[in-house]
Amino acid sequence: MPQDHLLGEQGRGYAQFLATLDDGRIAIAALAVGCIQACLDLCVQYAGERTTFGVPIGTKQGVAFQISDLAVMATAGRALTYQAAALKDAGAPPAAIKQAASIAKLYTSESAVTATRIATQVFGGYGFMEEYPVARFYRDAKILEIGEGTSEVQRMLIARGLGLPVE
Repeated sequence: MPQDHLLGEQGRGYAQFLATLDDGRIAIAALAVGCIQACLDLCVQYAGERTTFGVPIGTKQGVAFQISDLAVMATAGRALTYQAAALKDAGAPPAAIKQAASIAKLYTSESAVTATRIATQVFGGYGFMEEYPVARFYRDAKILEIGEGTSEVQRMLIARGLGLPVE
């Protein structure tokens, strides 16, 4: 191969590929945080507007508590994602970046799926109607659990990062 066609360092292609997966995991985590935040924002708005028995549904603990859980997921997911991105930007050791990226990706992608389920529940029947964005959020969130390594792969990487000899 001509030298001017070489991308990166010769003999380091596989390592470069693995590093791009870590970058992708951070990006997936950021997408998942956006999905969670969108669910939160829409649910807060809807719970303030939709009334049953003469009061907004957001006054009901069952609804308010679910929406509160969305706020926790968004806050925790954002912190994990920022931590992974900060390690990457600071040039931290690859093992530290891999661990932080896997943790952020695992937590946020699974939380995004949960957030879409909660949002659909808050919206009730409207949660299934295409006129409402929450109807498509589940599809958007589910692929985040799969891309750049499934949740099971992330758990394996995290366990290995902890020193466990998992296969």
